[in-house]
Amino acid sequence: MKNIIGYLLAIYMFFVFKLTLIDRIPTANRRRMLLPFWEYRELLINTNHLYWCQQIGCNILMLVPLGLLLPLLSKRFRKCYIIIFIGLLLSSFIEITQYFTCRGLCEFDDVFNNTFGAFIGYLLFKLIFTIRNNRHVS
Repeated sequence: MKNIIGYLLAIYMFFVFKLTLIDRIPTANRRRMLLPFWEYRELLINTNHLYWCQQIGCNILMLVPLGLLLPLLSKRFRKCYIIIFIGLLLSSFIEITQYFTCRGLCEFDDVFNNTFGAFIGYLLFKLIFTIRNNRHVS
């Protein structure tokens, strides 16, 4: 089972890097937006709510599988702070790489939303793990 989880994690990571770095066309200059929660402000004041909900929601969803798959892969990853830290590191790596390769907007909000997504994935793991263990006890 761990081999299957490992393969799923590798495929998932490939698609994350493909989506965030590989398939992006470099721009002429580096772009960054380090103002915290600017997307949430745009969501509240802008009339294009669907766009901002998608922007925020997709960044949250992007790392949910990470928070779910890592604890399934190994018991080492069954601590919440470890998943949050790995989500933070991965997201920061993506954003910094986007900045230096001119392949996207490096922003604080993406790091926050991605890390929150990894945390949600971990909570899903805990929920599934708890339900599964309660069924085996009964």
